Amino acid sequence: MGAVKKGTDRPSRKEKAQATRRRILASALAAFTERGYTDTTVESVARDAGVAVQTVYFTFRTKGDLLQATYEHVVLGPDNLHPHQTDWWRAVEQADDVVTAVRALVEGTTELLERAAPLVWAVLGDPTAREAYDHNERLRRDGNEHLVGALAAKHPLRAGLPSTTARDILLVLTGPQLYSQLTRDLGWTPRAVADWMTAAVLRELFALDTAPVGPRLGD
Repeated sequence: MGAVKKGTDRPSRKEKAQATRRRILASALAAFTERGYTDTTVESVARDAGVAVQTVYFTFRTKGDLLQATYEHVVLGPDNLHPHQTDWWRAVEQADDVVTAVRALVEGTTELLERAAPLVWAVLGDPTAREAYDHNERLRRDGNEHLVGALAAKHPLRAGLPSTTARDILLVLTGPQLYSQLTRDLGWTPRAVADWMTAAVLRELFALDTAPVGPRLGD
């Protein structure tokens, strides 16, 4: 009978490092969201994560890098996928009509915003976090430019509307600031926001009217 290997169910060094990284990111997300960027210290993140301060610096180097990693953590989500790798992005590109495509875009975007908007809202306006904010907005702008092209291939943009303006409108209508204001400040449900966003995008980009949608607070 062969020898029985011992310790095969123990986590590897890589798995332990990944678990530590996830704990630090969860701690950073809670801290940045609750206290903002300036008032969050690396020491408090380390304490809440149950690790040494040196571990945080070894893993992320600087507080700014930690913020960027936290952004990426909430954007990529539990499946660790960039938006263009997700099923909803492919659904936008492959849909036969623009209404179906916009609905897929908004559904995917609002799911992402539920994770990311509180962080963006918390650091918005903090000049010390501006570099990370601007970097991520550039990425979002590039992604939306591609999405507008995919949508316009299914249905012409509203007469006289340049594609760059359409991109900017899409950025605002499906952005974290507006999402936070509607959900956090005005009490809209994510479902109500998604319905309104879908109608607004179809109307503003393609002059297509859908059934009127209002906030359904009981959802």
